[in-house]
Amino acid sequence: MRGGPVDHGGLLSRRERLFTPDPRLGWVFRDRWWFLRPFPEAPPQQQVLPEYLARRVAQTEQLAQRRLHRTLPVSAAIAMVLVLFAACSASGTQTVQSPLSIGSLLLALIALAPGAALTWWAVRQRQSARQAHELAQQQIIGGYQDQARQWHARKQAHDAAERARLDGLPEWGAAPRPGRRLDVFGGTLWAWEALLTTYGTSTLAVQPLLVLDLSREVVSRELVELAQAAWVGVDAQLLPSRQASSGLLADMPPRDLVDAIVESMHGGTPDAARADRSMDDRILTKVCGALGGNVTLGRIAAALRALMGEPDDGDALTREERRHIANELFTVEYRRQAHANLSRIESYVHPLEDLGTEPAEKEGAGYLTCVALDSQARNVRSELLTDLIVQWVTHRITASQDSTPALVVAGADELARRHLERLSDACERRGVPLTLLFRRLRETSAEMIGGGAVAFMRLGNHEDAARAADFIGRDHRFVLSQITKNVGGNESHTTTDTEGAGDSETHSTSRTTGTSRSWGTSRSSGTTYSGGEMFGLFPDRSTSYQRGSNRGGSTSRSDTEGTSTSTSRNWSAAYSYAEGTNWSDADTTQRVYEYVVEPVTLQHLPDHALLLVESAPGGGRTVTPVECDPAIITLDRVTTGPLPDPPAPQQALPAPGAALTAPGPLTQAQPQVQQWGTPSAPQWATPPAPPPPRAPLTSQPGPPPGQQTGPRTPGDPRQGPPPLFGGKG
Repeated sequence: MRGGPVDHGGLLSRRERLFTPDPRLGWVFRDRWWFLRPFPEAPPQQQVLPEYLARRVAQTEQLAQRRLHRTLPVSAAIAMVLVLFAACSASGTQTVQSPLSIGSLLLALIALAPGAALTWWAVRQRQSARQAHELAQQQIIGGYQDQARQWHARKQAHDAAERARLDGLPEWGAAPRPGRRLDVFGGTLWAWEALLTTYGTSTLAVQPLLVLDLSREVVSRELVELAQAAWVGVDAQLLPSRQASSGLLADMPPRDLVDAIVESMHGGTPDAARADRSMDDRILTKVCGALGGNVTLGRIAAALRALMGEPDDGDALTREERRHIANELFTVEYRRQAHANLSRIESYVHPLEDLGTEPAEKEGAGYLTCVALDSQARNVRSELLTDLIVQWVTHRITASQDSTPALVVAGADELARRHLERLSDACERRGVPLTLLFRRLRETSAEMIGGGAVAFMRLGNHEDAARAADFIGRDHRFVLSQITKNVGGNESHTTTDTEGAGDSETHSTSRTTGTSRSWGTSRSSGTTYSGGEMFGLFPDRSTSYQRGSNRGGSTSRSDTEGTSTSTSRNWSAAYSYAEGTNWSDADTTQRVYEYVVEPVTLQHLPDHALLLVESAPGGGRTVTPVECDPAIITLDRVTTGPLPDPPAPQQALPAPGAALTAPGPLTQAQPQVQQWGTPSAPQWATPPAPPPPRAPLTSQPGPPPGQQTGPRTPGDPRQGPPPLFGGKG
């Protein structure tokens, strides 16, 4: 039993869409749901129950309660008293029914009838008000439910139509190749392989393509395999493992071959001595002239060995050519002085002697020509081959008179700046699209950046990422730096009523009488002794005596009487009211000068992501994210050209019976038309802004909800102490 591969979903046929014009670098994603037109009709709102119905229910409830608790009990009490009086009157008389008792009963009925009638009427009004309130509420709820069902039905139909319309819109569009020259920096080998496949297949649909794969990992393998599967003529040359069958330098004349060898030896050393370059050029020119019309690297190497007198058993030269070159081309003295140059040239040419010695598998160049260095070519031979390949391509572009193929150089870091500049000038002069892929952004690549459009893939090294971010540049932007939200309120009520009265009376009488009398007698005596003889044995003696008498008296009388009466009355009445409410919603923005793309972003780009940087004609730049994975072509809603502009959203018509509203701020549910009739930018012009980091505050002026908006009157029954949480009193 034999079977073939099953192509699920036509993936192979979708792969063929890669070979469709125009040249593209990848695809740009645009979410089709950005163009979803929301349902223009606002949802129905439930009507508010008329206030008079609730007010009537409250009024009739109060009236019924007053009748039931006040009017009816008072009437019943009066009637009961009259009935008891009539009963007492009837029991005190002999007749069955006295006129007094009958009158009392009639009065009782008369007293009870108004209260009962008023109460019955109040209860009847309360029941009627409740029924009217319930009926209106049922009608409002029923009408709202009907409108809501109809609105949901219309919304579902609109959403279904929008989904059907959006399903036909593409989400992936091609990113066209910009300009004549494109420099790509960074990326992994897998990313390069994807980029070469995406760009190469679309370019082959327009013109031939020449790929120089200098990555030494053959990243062009997928492109070659797809081109062969699509029956595109492919000429793949793998060097140096298959250099014998390569026709790399077969179409170069001797003069150009000499220039290519000299530039390959000295192109990477800008400080090379001009004398050495001139001597190498003279030696190779003379040797190629002696070889005649058959000039190959093998014959050049054999001629150099003949000049140095080295033995050579090969048959690259005839006996006559070897004799002529060894004896007649240069003098013995010149050969002695140029021996170092001869040795250097022969050592460079020796590894490439077998280049093109075997016949090629097919004649002529392919529609896709791919020259690749294999993974083992990391030696002197590969370095010489790299420079020779660039010289060969430059010669081929310069000498071509017909339409030249597009050129892609993968791994241009290995080339000298002089060679790249010459190649770029040749391509620019002849209109050849040139694409250079650099692994790093340093040295040669840093000097080449800016010559055309630039694209950046993942740059893992932080120095490379910083250089790329500096090249992309910085922009002045206003960023949100502070959010302030203050909501507060204060409310105070003070009522002061002070009234006072006071009477005071004081009566005082005082009388003072006083008498004083004094008398006294005094007596004094003294004796004084003093020594008048030797040794003081007989002292002197002195005696004194005094007596005195003193008598006096005084009488005083005072009489004081006083009466004091005072009356005071004071009263005061004061009323004060204070209320304050404050609120604020402030956003502070700050002007900053920052990178358009941060270095860390370039360090963490996905494998197949590419940032395309293009300079605008009037200044500035545009940065476009591109996805270069060729498998995107197998997805749904992918177009091979740029994304078409979707039609502008139509202005929604108001629903039948909808009331016209005054112009107001645009919302998402309203059509994108300005208030004064000037059409605004369509919704698809810019992607929707990300949601704000906080809930937006209302822009309507006024206090926060639950705050008092005006002073209360002095007689307001709600007046009292201020609420604790700012609510109404």
